[in-house]
Amino acid sequence: MERYKITLADGSSGDEFFESDNQAILAATDANGGSSQGLHVQRYDDRGRLLPTKLPPGGHRGTRCSRAHTQNDPRTAWTRSR
Repeated sequence: MERYKITLADGSSGDEFFESDNQAILAATDANGGSSQGLHVQRYDDRGRLLPTKLPPGGHRGTRCSRAHTQNDPRTAWTRSR
């Protein structure tokens, strides 16, 4: 397990242990109200220095489908809830 420093958008921070960068980023995003805006996740190395994780500057924007789903197009799935 690795130790991570998580700084939330409101400025509060804390250290937690996680198995991977992804787990740390997901937990931090959840703790930040589901948003990664203003969030900083850093991993401590073996010398105690903070290293940035792969969370891009400005936050994680999630995965988006490049094709727009439409209700009338039979080639795409209608996945949006009403």
